[in-house]
Amino acid sequence: MAGSENGWSPLQRIGGAISASAFATAVVVAGQAALDWALDDPAWLGARLWVVGPALVVGLLGLVPALGWAEAGTGLVLFLFFAVPAVLDTALATTDAQDVRRWLRTEQSVTVTLNGCRHSGYRTDTVDNYPVTSDVHTCTYSWTAGGRDWEQVRTTDEDHRDGYRTRMWTDPSTGELSDHDAFGIAVKVLLTVIVAVPAVVFGLGTVLLLHESRLFHRPAREVRDAA
Repeated sequence: MAGSENGWSPLQRIGGAISASAFATAVVVAGQAALDWALDDPAWLGARLWVVGPALVVGLLGLVPALGWAEAGTGLVLFLFFAVPAVLDTALATTDAQDVRRWLRTEQSVTVTLNGCRHSGYRTDTVDNYPVTSDVHTCTYSWTAGGRDWEQVRTTDEDHRDGYRTRMWTDPSTGELSDHDAFGIAVKVLLTVIVAVPAVVFGLGTVLLLHESRLFHRPAREVRDAA
C-alpha cells in the first residue's frame, strides 16, 4: 500500500512519524534497562521495561497506513533485527567500560594468600554448543595494601591449599581486587564490536531507506506551466 514518490498521504506521513517515535522509544527504554542490568541495578525490572511492548505495537500500527499489514509486519521484524543487537551491545559496552575502569583503579600489584577453600557449587558454560559443568570453590583472600590488611571471600575455579599465594592487583585506598585478565577483556571488546556491526549497518540502511522513500519530505508543489 506504499505511495509513490511525493505521493504519500497525510495519514501515511503521520503514521510514519508515530511509528518512528514509538520504535525509537522502545530502543531507548530497552537500552536503559540493559544498562541497569549490566550495572547490577534491580531497576532494570522496573515499570519502564513494560513500555517496550506497547511501543512496539504502536510502531507496528503506525506502519500500516503506509505499508499495509503484511509489509508492516516485515518492517517490525527488520526493526527487531536492528534493535536487539543495539540493546545487547549497550549491556556489553557497559561491562567493557567497567572492566577497563576496574583495571585503571587497581594499579598496585600485591601478593594474595588464599585460605579456607571449599567446594561451593557448580558452573555451567557452553562450549561448542555443549554444556560443560565445572566446580566452583570459595576461598578467603588476604593481602596488604596501602598500609592496611584486607580480606575478601571470592570464588575460584580451583581448590587451593591453605597458604596458597598468587599475584593480583588492588586499589590501595578501597581494597578492590582484580586479576587484570587482558585476554578476557580483549575477547569481550571484540564481541561488543561484532554485535554492533548489524545494528550500525541496519541503522544506517534504515535512515537511507527513509530518505529515499521521501515519506518525511514535504509534498512537492505542482508547478503550473506559464501561459
